[in-house]
Amino acid sequence: MARAAPSLPAGFVRLASGSVEVVVDAVFAQPLERLGLLAPGGLARALAGAGGPTGRGRVAVLPLDGASARLCLRPLRRGGWLGAWLPDAFSSLARPLAELTATARLRSAGAPVPRPLLVIGDRREGGGFDAAVGTLFEEGTVDALHFLEERPDRERLLRAAAAAGVAVRRFHDAGGRHADLHVKNLLLRERPESVDALVIDLDHARIEESVTPRARLRELMRLQRSLVKRGVLEQVGARGCARFFAAYAGGDRALRRALRAGLPQERLRLALHRLHYR
Repeated sequence: MARAAPSLPAGFVRLASGSVEVVVDAVFAQPLERLGLLAPGGLARALAGAGGPTGRGRVAVLPLDGASARLCLRPLRRGGWLGAWLPDAFSSLARPLAELTATARLRSAGAPVPRPLLVIGDRREGGGFDAAVGTLFEEGTVDALHFLEERPDRERLLRAAAAAGVAVRRFHDAGGRHADLHVKNLLLRERPESVDALVIDLDHARIEESVTPRARLRELMRLQRSLVKRGVLEQVGARGCARFFAAYAGGDRALRRALRAGLPQERLRLALHRLHYR
C-alpha cells in the first residue's frame, strides 16, 4: 500500500513488498508494479542483460505499460579505485534517494536533467540493498561520446557544442554541482535545426545557493579532460571548444573574465592528467 512521504519530493510515494523498497513518482506507481519490480528478484530480472540502446551502457530501458514512456533503470555501483574491493550491497537507500531528490530539485529549478521516476532497493538475505535509480527515458538521444565517435560534420558538431554549453550553464545556474561531469554524462537529441542537451547521472550531485566561477571551471575542465581521455578532443577541435565556451558564458562578461583567470591553473592540471592517460 502506498503512503505519502513528506520528506520526499512532491508527488513521490513509498512502496514496500517483502524485501523490496521503492520510492516512486505516484503517476508511475501502477506501471511500476506491472513491470514486476516489486516482486522478489524483480530488480535483478529487469537488469539482466542491461546495456540499453547504443551509447547507454549499464542501463536497462523498460516499457511502462499504460504510459506513453519508458523507464531508464541504472544500477548503482561503487566507483573510484576502491570500488572493486568494496561490497556491492548498500547499507541503506540514502545515496540513491539523495540523487533522486537532487534531480527533482534541479529539474524544478530549470536545469536540463531527466525526469526522476524512482529509487528501488532489494534487500539481500545477508543484509544490504541492491539498488537502482530510474528516470524517464529520453527518447531519441545519444550520449556525447557516441555522437563524437560517429564523426558528425562541422555544422552538426558546432550546434551540439553550443547546446552542451547552454545545458551545463543552466545546470550550474540552478545550483547544480556534478560529481563527475564527463562526455558520457551529456545526452544530445538532434532536431532538424537545433540540438537539445541534458546533464545526466547525478549520483553524489550537490545543490548550492550559488556555484562559484572556480567551481564551474573545475567541472568544465573535468569535462574537457574526459575528451582527452576518450581520444575525442581533436574531433571537437578548437572551434568546437570555443563554441561550447561562448555558449556557456553567453553575454556574461564578468563570468567570462573569471573563468579565463582560472585557466592557467586548470591547463596545468590537464597537462598532468595527460601524462597519466599515456
